[in-house]
Amino acid sequence: MKTNSSVIIIPLLLVVLAAVFGCTSLSNEPQIENNKELQRAEVLELPNPGELTVDEMQTGVWIQTEPSEAPADSQRSAEPESGPYRLGVGDVLEITLYGEGDAELPRVLPIDPSGNITYILLGTLPAAGRTIDELTADMRARLKNKLNFSILSVVPVSFGSQTFTVLGQMNKPQVYPLQGRTHLLDAIAFAGGTKIGSIRDVSADIHDYAHATVIRRGEVLPVDFESLIYKADASQNIEIQPGDVITIPSALERKIYALGSFNSPQGIQFASSQTSLMNVVVQAGGINTDMSDGHVLIIRGNTANPKVMLMDLSQFDTKKARVFKIVNGRALDMTLQPGDIVYAVPKKFRFFRDVIKDAVTTFGTTLASDAATDIWQRKIDPFNYGPNRPSY
Repeated sequence: MKTNSSVIIIPLLLVVLAAVFGCTSLSNEPQIENNKELQRAEVLELPNPGELTVDEMQTGVWIQTEPSEAPADSQRSAEPESGPYRLGVGDVLEITLYGEGDAELPRVLPIDPSGNITYILLGTLPAAGRTIDELTADMRARLKNKLNFSILSVVPVSFGSQTFTVLGQMNKPQVYPLQGRTHLLDAIAFAGGTKIGSIRDVSADIHDYAHATVIRRGEVLPVDFESLIYKADASQNIEIQPGDVITIPSALERKIYALGSFNSPQGIQFASSQTSLMNVVVQAGGINTDMSDGHVLIIRGNTANPKVMLMDLSQFDTKKARVFKIVNGRALDMTLQPGDIVYAVPKKFRFFRDVIKDAVTTFGTTLASDAATDIWQRKIDPFNYGPNRPSY
């Protein structure tokens, strides 16, 4: 019986075509091996990119932010608070009662931790949170029933409640009292200036002004330390307010900060020039899919006006180390630099400006916390015993 050859050839041809042009599978997606396919990332100039939503932003391109794009509430935070001074815990008052013989002797009274003062003729009365005029009026009203012809004087002696903190690569990092009008350069001078290191018997700066921060009321102010120090830009020499935290990090700590909605947010030591975004995502435990919308923001350069790049990692699988959509859908990975901030964007944010603001603030608070821990460890636990520190 003779077999028709075309009956056999056509099915074989279909099998070959299916093997060559078959449906895309996981094995056909790009794997994390190198950066050869990474497209060159140009800096994109967009009009007011902060006004766009996260979904409207173009991914995979650098966007240069400008100081003028800082949120209005951040700029308001940089302005000194107006209004009369209100007393606080640690302030010291001098109280004098004229026209009452021995009572004329001035009494120096500190405001105790509960916010009160204790005066011999009146007992305990609240002082913290009040202005000098409010406290004086209250005391005069209480004294009126006891002394008819007295003149009361309440004068502040010192303001112990008004402090600011300087941390990081300073010669004297600590808490300082705020006495009179103090500006940022004054604060740096009070702390003894920045540390100077030595490399091969040559003096060298070991501080990183590009990532230095000022935290005020829980927000990082848009202060450009580099312009202030290297260009003498007086507009960056802001007035210090009570509670400000100034942190100047070390340039020797070559870290990349993985923050935000990662499963294990942390500072990751920059190991080599091949440290990539995918390496950092994996080391940070991957993105928490319950908290993040799948986007990652990379912040590079001066925190006052950095370059930022938004990446879509919604289809990244940390277990398989594959990425399906990152730069225009096909690029494999991107190499990071020391000091980069990699921020997994939480779902709660809609506008791009809010994402940048929260990322920089999170970085600033992390930086300050690390610097404070470093001071504690050097002074209290220099040998890094931790909870196992021996008692003598």
